[in-house]
Amino acid sequence: MKIFTTIICFLFILKAGAQNTRLTIQQATDQAIKSNLRIRSASLEVESQKQLKKTGFDLPKTNVSLLYGQYNSYARRDNNFTITQSIPFTTLGSHAALNRSLIASSELKKTATESELIYQVKQVYYLLAFTKARQILLLQQDSIYEGFLKSAKLRYQTGEANLLEQTTAETQRNEVKNLLVQNNAAINILRTQLKTLLNSSDLPEIAEATLPELVFDDVADTTALAANPLLAYMRQQVDVAKRQKKVENARFAPDLLVGYFNQTLIDVPNLENGALATAGDRFTGFQVGLSLPLWFVPHQGRSQAAEYSKQAAQANYQNEKLLLEGQLQQAAQQYAKSKSSLNYYRESALPNADLILKQVQTALRSGNIGYAEYLLGVRNAISIKEGFLQTLNDYNQSIIYIEFLAGNRQ
Repeated sequence: MKIFTTIICFLFILKAGAQNTRLTIQQATDQAIKSNLRIRSASLEVESQKQLKKTGFDLPKTNVSLLYGQYNSYARRDNNFTITQSIPFTTLGSHAALNRSLIASSELKKTATESELIYQVKQVYYLLAFTKARQILLLQQDSIYEGFLKSAKLRYQTGEANLLEQTTAETQRNEVKNLLVQNNAAINILRTQLKTLLNSSDLPEIAEATLPELVFDDVADTTALAANPLLAYMRQQVDVAKRQKKVENARFAPDLLVGYFNQTLIDVPNLENGALATAGDRFTGFQVGLSLPLWFVPHQGRSQAAEYSKQAAQANYQNEKLLLEGQLQQAAQQYAKSKSSLNYYRESALPNADLILKQVQTALRSGNIGYAEYLLGVRNAISIKEGFLQTLNDYNQSIIYIEFLAGNRQ
């Protein structure tokens, strides 16, 4: 019985440990790339385009016809078998080039989708780390105000303080309790978002116990946008449009027509010896011709539409490039702003906040300050700590965005 109980406990521990696995950022991005359905869809689109590569040399259906009866003489059993095949000039290169361009486009689209997914995972992951760090700070506030409330109640009971002090302390404690509830809800929301991105069956838990500071060497300039997957995809769309126009222009060319026939000529005399042809005599030959377009208006319309599509693709590419350049500049400015603010908090504000908390708690216990001065000091110190956390979060998010714009997928 003891052995059975031990095994059950051991299995329960293993199950609990599996459920409580904490993901690092690398594990989270790897799982997203492996399981996210958007990536699966993009991969299938690549495979679809690769299969269409086989259509590069796409011949129309072969025509096979039979002619039977009195088409050549009074004989009723004459027959003619004819096979004809048209060969469009577009199959001689332009369509194959278009298919290759479409394959490259689908591969770049998949890369852009992966890059965007990694960015979203990082964004949510570190927002979750920020929210958890804020939870720790709120718990610290809760502990401070809980202690203050106990002290205020005791002072009120002994007549050393009035009801206002006790009510104020209780209000502050309840406010922090409410913020804790809201923050915990925000944590669950972010975990749900991460679960969706990872296509996971369980709510994931992150390995970060607090908000880390991301390492970043320098801000990339606009030349780094050359590695941006979305921009590469938009550039490839221009090439696709150019290839499409070549295909449409090739439709102006005539189609080559080749054929073969095999027939009887019953009762037709041989001019050399006078013998009549029978049903067993077969006469063969071939035919060659051109299929010429006589009505050019549809071809002109498709060609002009392809030209406008090419110009639209070029305009979209230029517009996307300008947008990304502007976004990179804004992200760089946000990075510099947050970095400068972080230096201020570390060098001055945070040490002062810790000192304020220590001094007001000591002064309150010794009776050198009243509850109003105490609450003011605590609020100032906590506000500084909250400001530091928010700045650190802004700093990290600016780095994540810069890396996304620069095509860095690490």
